[in-house]
Amino acid sequence: MFDIKKIHFIGISGTLMGNAAIYLQRQGFEVRGSDKAFYPPIGDMLKNEKMFLYEGFDRKNLDWKPDLVIIGNSISRGNPEAERTLDERLSFMALPELLKYMFIKDKNSIVVSGTHGKTTTTSIISKIFTDAGKDPSYLIGGIPVGSDTGFKNGGGDYFIIEGDEYDTAFFDKRPKFVHYKPHCLIINNIEFDHGDIYRDIDHIKLEFSRLVNIVPGNGLIVANFDEQNVRDVVAKAHTPVASFGTGEGCEWRIMNVKHEDVLTRFDLVKNGEPVVSPAVRRCGSYQLYNLTAGIISALFYGLDKSQVVRSIESFQGVKRRMEYRGKVNGAPLIEDFAHHPTAVRNVLKEVRDEFHGKKLIAAFEPRSNTTKRNIFQDELAEALSIADDIVIGKIDREDQLTSDEKLDMNKLLSDLKAKGKSAVHYDDSGEVAEYIKSRADADSVILIMTNGSFDGIFKKLGV
Repeated sequence: MFDIKKIHFIGISGTLMGNAAIYLQRQGFEVRGSDKAFYPPIGDMLKNEKMFLYEGFDRKNLDWKPDLVIIGNSISRGNPEAERTLDERLSFMALPELLKYMFIKDKNSIVVSGTHGKTTTTSIISKIFTDAGKDPSYLIGGIPVGSDTGFKNGGGDYFIIEGDEYDTAFFDKRPKFVHYKPHCLIINNIEFDHGDIYRDIDHIKLEFSRLVNIVPGNGLIVANFDEQNVRDVVAKAHTPVASFGTGEGCEWRIMNVKHEDVLTRFDLVKNGEPVVSPAVRRCGSYQLYNLTAGIISALFYGLDKSQVVRSIESFQGVKRRMEYRGKVNGAPLIEDFAHHPTAVRNVLKEVRDEFHGKKLIAAFEPRSNTTKRNIFQDELAEALSIADDIVIGKIDREDQLTSDEKLDMNKLLSDLKAKGKSAVHYDDSGEVAEYIKSRADADSVILIMTNGSFDGIFKKLGV
């Protein structure tokens, strides 16, 4: 199956697709790929690799006769390259299948799942195992600070990967995570998301329950028991469950949290016995969950406690997650990937805490398949209201939505103003940038939230 030399990626600028393509090219495969656009940071990474890229989709992009076509999960029937792949009976598969058969194989697969925190937790665990000399393989849906890629195929016995619950491809509607052969499964939280493919929270929990059911009995499930939905999906697990959180019912408890200037200190206690007491980069409660999940998974595989602590204490984060991008009129500008009301709320709280006393200007792009709908209409308003001054960008591909399902922008602005906030909306990102410039000064801080490029807003802001 894998006697191949030439691989074509349709939808190559997705984070996971791009990282995998870069790795394969570095390994000597001839790799090409196409996408409708190439946004940073993945687009820049692909170009820096001098990879042969096609901007836009076209049947002729396959004239080079690849041995294998990888079809991204954003690609639908009707895509000209997908149609040619089917018409000519070219060998094709989804990225999760490629990972399963070419990379994961018989390694100990550590799968990080949940609605929030997957990228950061995967980055933390990858760093811990790398620092411990385990030479792990990993695939991260982002780029850790200090690294130029989120993918590595190491020589060790571990593969660490994000377990995304989004569907695999148009020809495989199962969640991506079912392909990853989890030996250690982390479930940090479960909320309703991906309203384009899931009916409700019970539908999502069903898929997580199926994931739980494929973890072997000699593996481990690391589960956040502060989250009731997580408790529910592991209730009938046939695999040992390491529960963690702040509550008394957790096997591993996060205790004695103290924020001191740039550091956060906490104790991690197992069944009443202290295990580690790290001092990490200042963070909120959600990051403590990420760090704790990483610690537990590392200790399960026998890594040294002191080495684990050193690793997490030196963890610098992930690009596009609370990433400092520069200043606008003297105001620090922070970028974050937040695209769900819970993530929006968490990151706004963290910025509020870190820049206490400064006016908080928040720009949000409704781009995900959930937030551009009215599923979380009220929750989004509540989350954004943590900021003082809010500017909302264009609803992505709103022409594909009916008026009954689309986010009601007028109501969102009205609700924010009723809470005493300044709130505006512009379809043009240049106008969003100009608004931010007009409001920013040295006594403010700016937070840009998008899981895309916000149509080049950072360049328009001069950072």
